[in-house]
Amino acid sequence: MNPPQPDPHWPHLVAEFSRALSVEGRKQLGLFAIEGFRLLERALATSTPLPHVLLTQRDYENPSPRLGKLLEQLAPLPTSLTFVPEDVLEKLTEDRTLGPVLALAKTPPTPDLSLLLAMWQKQPQRRKILVVEDMVDPGNVGALIRTAHALDVGLFLALRGADPFHPRSARTSMGSIFRIPILRHDSTDTLLQTLREHQVFTIGATSEASILLPNASFPNKTMALFIGHEGKGLSQPLRQGLDLSVAIPMTSSIDSFSVNAATAVILYAMTYPPSLNES
Repeated sequence: MNPPQPDPHWPHLVAEFSRALSVEGRKQLGLFAIEGFRLLERALATSTPLPHVLLTQRDYENPSPRLGKLLEQLAPLPTSLTFVPEDVLEKLTEDRTLGPVLALAKTPPTPDLSLLLAMWQKQPQRRKILVVEDMVDPGNVGALIRTAHALDVGLFLALRGADPFHPRSARTSMGSIFRIPILRHDSTDTLLQTLREHQVFTIGATSEASILLPNASFPNKTMALFIGHEGKGLSQPLRQGLDLSVAIPMTSSIDSFSVNAATAVILYAMTYPPSLNES
């Protein structure tokens, strides 16, 4: 990596970074925007390509210990390091204090769902997929990616809704976005058909379910947990196509958990059941 120089072309790179803030821009570039020390550390730990890194000349010449270590790791890589004016960096980071560095990371290849499930069928064991349907808030999506990673979910699938590679999703994932395969899907019917073809057991979280989570039996096979829209929950077509619907017991003075808390509770029960019940 060449030592960065005051670059008259920095406006072009800032424009590229800004493009990566939109779904269409990310699609065209094949890149997504990340910010701060933690995400850069996680990207480097997973060997995620980082074509462009933006920082100020002052921070490069007088780096904090954490930034200094990052710069050492970036030095041998094919990464373009570019200085941008301090006020521009402050505007892009919107006064967040995650670390004064931005980057464009290569979007990982999209896994082929049928091929992945076929491979899993050859090695039968308890695996988990998390499907979020029509999730609106990218912050929630990022938090759920982190929860999925923590509970050893093998695939995160966004059924429509917010893009998992939205900058806020990436930030909220705390780096888990680099650790778990992520797939976007548009068709409920096609998804359910594919899961059935590969004998995936489907579970939905709904407050109206007659089966309470402590009484639910989970098979020792691949399972997909469906979590719905933050306000509306799972759509009716999805509810009708699931193998099992469960509700979490809770105090009578509240109507629901937060979407991330509910997901964590159910995934934990799926991961560490009292006993393994064969379907």
